[in-house]
Amino acid sequence: MRITLLSFSFFLVIIFPFISHAQTQGLCSIGGGGFDINVTEGCAPLYVEFKSTVPNASFVGYDVAYNGSLTPNVVRNRANYTYPVAATGTILQYGVTTGGAEFSYCKNIKIYESRTITSQYASCGGGKVVLILTDDVIMKAYDEVEIKWGDGETTMWQKGNDLTLEHNFASVATNPTVMITGIYTGGKACSKGSTVSVPIKFERPQLNEIQMSAVEMRGDGTIRLTYKGVAGIPTNIQYSTDGTSYVTSGRRSSGGTQPYDIKGLNKDQSYKVRLSSEDLCAGSTETPAISTVTLSGTTADGANSLKWNQYPDASQFDGYDLLRDGTVIKSFTAIGETSYTDQDVECGTFAEYQVVAKLKTATSTSAPVGLKVETGSAKPLAGGSVSVLDASSVVIKADVPGAGPNTSFELSIERAEAGSPLFKKIITLYNESEYIDNAAKTNELSYCYRMSYENSCGQKVPASESVCTILLNKKLSTLSWTGDSPILGGFEGYTVVQTGSAGSSEDIPVQKNTSYTVKLNSQSDLEYNFQVRAATQNGDFESLSNIINYRRSAGVFIPDAFTPNGDGYNDVLEAKSEQLQSFDLSVMNRWGVVVFHSDDIAKGWDGTFEGTNAPVGYYYYKLTFVDDINQTVEKSGTFMLLR
Repeated sequence: MRITLLSFSFFLVIIFPFISHAQTQGLCSIGGGGFDINVTEGCAPLYVEFKSTVPNASFVGYDVAYNGSLTPNVVRNRANYTYPVAATGTILQYGVTTGGAEFSYCKNIKIYESRTITSQYASCGGGKVVLILTDDVIMKAYDEVEIKWGDGETTMWQKGNDLTLEHNFASVATNPTVMITGIYTGGKACSKGSTVSVPIKFERPQLNEIQMSAVEMRGDGTIRLTYKGVAGIPTNIQYSTDGTSYVTSGRRSSGGTQPYDIKGLNKDQSYKVRLSSEDLCAGSTETPAISTVTLSGTTADGANSLKWNQYPDASQFDGYDLLRDGTVIKSFTAIGETSYTDQDVECGTFAEYQVVAKLKTATSTSAPVGLKVETGSAKPLAGGSVSVLDASSVVIKADVPGAGPNTSFELSIERAEAGSPLFKKIITLYNESEYIDNAAKTNELSYCYRMSYENSCGQKVPASESVCTILLNKKLSTLSWTGDSPILGGFEGYTVVQTGSAGSSEDIPVQKNTSYTVKLNSQSDLEYNFQVRAATQNGDFESLSNIINYRRSAGVFIPDAFTPNGDGYNDVLEAKSEQLQSFDLSVMNRWGVVVFHSDDIAKGWDGTFEGTNAPVGYYYYKLTFVDDINQTVEKSGTFMLLR
């Protein structure tokens, strides 16, 4: 038989595991080859070197894991290879002489397991330690296991022996380290594997770490238990109706936090749930039982009445939380408080309730109870607010009684300009309680809004009192704003929010005042933004005004020309400024005669002098003013009078 291999100039993937030499003769039978090898047996990882002894070879390569195939994974000119894990197999040499003749040669190789043995231990009180060896593929590879206990004594484990070993330490003053090593017998090329160190602590495993954190009865009669287990410690999940006779629902040995379901129970029955655990020393303990909570409810006269069973163990009890649609609506601290009437519901609304018994280390949650209100009258809005969002937008919010994920309602919003009695409806919202009005001019006007709603039973609530946006204005250094309430039911007070251009920020409480005089000095930022905020004491609602920009020492502007010709455009020479405490302006002709004087920035020169039109030409002015931080500033210049 002659087999021609076209090219072996590329590397091929090594395939594991090996199969026995007896089944893989394959290309080994060509003959004519030969190679030296530094080692054919040893511990993993095993480093092997190859050296061909065939003279006049034009090509030679090796398959280090030959499986008998006629298309071996030969790597050309391979000189060495490291076997990473235990294996038994064949190395194939394949080559071609300079004369074109094929040759091959095979050698068997054995790599022994050397990985560390896995174990677990428990200290059982005193100096007794129980060690359990893990019977896995690593353990099975060794002939013996050497256990050096760290106190001078050694135990040799033989195949077939019990995997559980006990040892009694004479002293527990120090914590020893047990050294465990897999051993090969019979003069094998690998005498032993790697040694693992197991530090020993003289304490019994803490079975009390195995604890329940939550018990929940579900609507289908399933108890969902959440607990923390310890790996390797068998734990029985048990339940009882009387607290005496317990039934084991399941058994686990997993570690960490995990859920477990006890199915097929009655959601209206109270059960006790506990965990019973055993450690490696055959010690056992039971956790304190946690009781499930039962909840019932009725609806009448526009309210929902809830009752639940009193938690039976006062030593565990911390309180109850009553939830409606997943949100806590009432908390109780007395163990005997086991009822509540929820009046914050609306006709036609559906609410789902649960009660949670809060315990020292866990919680117990009842199955949900759903109630739909069929009677009762609609309640007024529980709250609401309007707030400026930007220069053209106002956000309106309402607190609709009983609103939740299982309710339906229609909310109508009306708007009027502040001071006007004419309100017009701008939107009707369905199951939404927040709206942004984008048709406002918040820097120019204050807007008032009224809100009304209709619940799912068709009951309507009249329009609320109006709530109005805060309109902030500035005159010189004084800020003032409108005083109509922006929040239904009133608010705690106003706060002036001062934000500097350099990043400074300050909240200035001003109670119910509607004005504030800016207090700045020469060290203040050059520019500020001011905004007024109103808020309720509990922070449920907040209203913000428009933003006013304020520049410190803004100065005075006088034009360089004006035309008092009666055309209604640029007929008066006017000075422009804000934030001045005093102002004095004199205009002089080219001979220095004062033709106009004013100490009121609102009064300008109309181009006349002593009752007649002043001539065209250049004029001079001299200006003195005191700015908002009490600085006196003098300024002079020229301008042209044109007609």
